[in-house]
Amino acid sequence: MSFSSTQVHYISQEAEKTYLEIPFKVEGSVERIEISYQYERSDGKTVIDIGLRSPERIVGWSGGARQSFFVGLEKATPGYLAGAIPEGNWAILLGAYRIAEEGVSVQVEIKHIYMHPRWLKGDLHLHSVHSDGSYSIAESIRISKEKGLDFIALTDHNNASQNKSTLASDDEILLIPGVELTNYKGHANLLGHPDALVDFRVMTAEQASSELRQAADKGAFVSLNHPFCDDCPWEFGFDVPFDAVEVWNGPWRPINERAVHWWQEQLSAGKRIVAIGGSDTHSPHPYVVHGRPTAYVKSESESTGGILAGMRRGRVVLSSGPEETFVDLAIDKAGVGDEWIVAGGQEELELKVEVSRAKGDRLILWSDQGVEREWKAEGNDEFKFTLPSDRLFYRVESYRYSQDYEMEIATCLTNPIYLRRAVPSDL
Repeated sequence: MSFSSTQVHYISQEAEKTYLEIPFKVEGSVERIEISYQYERSDGKTVIDIGLRSPERIVGWSGGARQSFFVGLEKATPGYLAGAIPEGNWAILLGAYRIAEEGVSVQVEIKHIYMHPRWLKGDLHLHSVHSDGSYSIAESIRISKEKGLDFIALTDHNNASQNKSTLASDDEILLIPGVELTNYKGHANLLGHPDALVDFRVMTAEQASSELRQAADKGAFVSLNHPFCDDCPWEFGFDVPFDAVEVWNGPWRPINERAVHWWQEQLSAGKRIVAIGGSDTHSPHPYVVHGRPTAYVKSESESTGGILAGMRRGRVVLSSGPEETFVDLAIDKAGVGDEWIVAGGQEELELKVEVSRAKGDRLILWSDQGVEREWKAEGNDEFKFTLPSDRLFYRVESYRYSQDYEMEIATCLTNPIYLRRAVPSDL
């Protein structure tokens, strides 16, 4: 998943006030390049500046202000441009500003980090001063960083200004552009495009479908939000274009229970619907806070595109917080959101359930036939179950009693692993 190399270059005093290149090659699907360099600085007579060139252009220049930097798909050290990392001939730029009489040796380390599947955690539903929230974008970024989130989605009501004001990528957290279509008949998040919404004033299911379709055509990920909310349910029906349903909105409460119950019914009827969640945070509140719930997304890269691709595939696990219970599933090489092909004549399969950070949680294993198993978990543990192969899916929920809420609340919810009988084309 990564490759590092070290080079040492001698620079003579004759090269003072010139620029040198240290070439290196990028091959394969690289998502991040990290550069560091060192040389003898203690005499104060030598100053070496540094920068980076891609096959197309100069990507950035630190001068002598930094000893290390990185560039990624959507994050980079200040002074460097995030963006696609093309294959080809790159170069580290060295500026020989001042060189001691005896010359200097410069050691440069280059690290390539390749795309690979990993769980990234974030909040898919946040509001700010750009609509009816009181947090600035900077405050939401700071709070989310403190909680260890990898990404946040900016989803102000019917506005794109929050996306326009944050075109400069943060170097520590991914900012997913978005907007919440907010209508008297329902809300929907449009994620991944800085200007996905044309007109929120839709009055019929046909108009809602048209608006959601044009957003999807732009590449936006469409989520129908809190569909069974008491005050703002989704009233346009489910025959509209969408990629996911927000079944967990803010702290655990009856509207989420109703959404999960509906989702289970749809899955049991053979539909494959991605379940997501978000905090819907607007302002300081004792229970509605950034990262509650946290959406874990298995992504091939640390980028908006990678996160949205993982969400479209259903590779999503919801947890009550970034440091709360997390559950992962596997049937052989198939994981959350994947499809497992059941071979002909295979009557049973083995499901592996990995649990992290449990605190006496009650875990429930669901299929289209209802509850298959129920057990308790503590800390980090792994469980294996031999199960019938004639099911449509398997998924897990976990619950724990909360002193704050004085009730049992959900702590984790996985999307399913789907099952399908092999057909001749699979062979």
